[in-house]
Amino acid sequence: MTITRPITDRILAVLHDSPECDFELLVARYPEFTWNELFQEVGRLSRARQVIITRGVGVFTVKLTSVK
Repeated sequence: MTITRPITDRILAVLHDSPECDFELLVARYPEFTWNELFQEVGRLSRARQVIITRGVGVFTVKLTSVK
């Protein structure tokens, strides 16, 4: 059984509404979490293959790997 955390639920909720978003949108939308907390969780979700992180010029984009 996988334990979901409130930060995970919130990140995935944003991505279910819009399957791709800039990382800075997550930071702006959830000020109760630090940049570092969000970054660590997005990294964990990436390693778990739930999201894909792409890097543009000064922008990180996060998207779902597949809609479930």
